[in-house]
Amino acid sequence: MMIKINVSLYGSLSRFGGGRHVAQLDIELEQGAGKAELLRQLGIPENERGYLFINAMLCEVPGISTGANELLKDGDHVGIFSVDRLFPFQYRDGLPISDGLRKTLKENGAMHHSYK
Repeated sequence: MMIKINVSLYGSLSRFGGGRHVAQLDIELEQGAGKAELLRQLGIPENERGYLFINAMLCEVPGISTGANELLKDGDHVGIFSVDRLFPFQYRDGLPISDGLRKTLKENGAMHHSYK
């Protein structure tokens, strides 16, 4: 059985969806697929992926990979920003975040303004 995911790609990542600045596309995945399969199908390299949201919940941030593969459901919306399209640091606090990101931040410390 297949599920359909709506994806928005921002900044330089829009090229993976045929856009110039923003791309919107619907992707079909096998039921039980997660964000790792979505990123693999889109062909987005880890070093180009910035913030990743699933249904407005922050799941990945630049410089930190959770390794979590949050499962996607039919009708989910995923927004993926390139590393050159970041939202201001001061707005990061208070956002709903996934369990995978929460666990990673607990193990590795808080988010930073930049990463090396």
